[in-house]
Amino acid sequence: MEYKYSLDLKNYVWDITSISVILLVASLTIIFNTAVSEITFYTTLDFTLKIIVPLVLTVIIHELIHIATAIMLGYKAKIGYGRVKFTPVFYVRIKDGIMRKHYIAITLTPLIAFSTITLILALITPNILAKEILSTMFIMNTAGSSGDIVLTLSAIKIDKKALIEDYGTSIVSNKPIPKPYSRTVGLILKIITIMLLILIAVQLKIEIGKIP
Repeated sequence: MEYKYSLDLKNYVWDITSISVILLVASLTIIFNTAVSEITFYTTLDFTLKIIVPLVLTVIIHELIHIATAIMLGYKAKIGYGRVKFTPVFYVRIKDGIMRKHYIAITLTPLIAFSTITLILALITPNILAKEILSTMFIMNTAGSSGDIVLTLSAIKIDKKALIEDYGTSIVSNKPIPKPYSRTVGLILKIITIMLLILIAVQLKIEIGKIP
């Protein structure tokens, strides 16, 4: 099978970053208004348990969900590694092409399933440490799914009969791959991100000003 068409994520680095920031703010807002009021870091152990451990677990579970979904749909899959500019990327490598509808399912399942499960567990778990760890995993998985979202937005526009292969930093197909969205949408994403960062900076300044 010849794959003449491609979409390179390196052309969407700032868009992916913008979506990550938006998802980060959204997931923080959800967590701090539902599961916990704060995530505290008093010691190095706190940082290890609430940042390092959740980060490692999130990356592993996220990729395992990709692989499990692919296997359930009848594909042979393995984990691959690449880089989008300065960002390391893990991805599911499947040879011989993936049907469009299956590719969308494989790509989105970790965001939908893992984020939903970690949020629910964070809400119902009585242990404070477990709540904070699960909350961090929810935030990391949600904010870290921006690349998956960009790829899905392109995939849903591809011909239904198309076959897709994912190389982590790009996807290729035997059918034309439309852009995920227009330049206007990309510009709006960047403007929203800048506004959010300004609001965060102002809020931090206010909070720091309150410290006696």
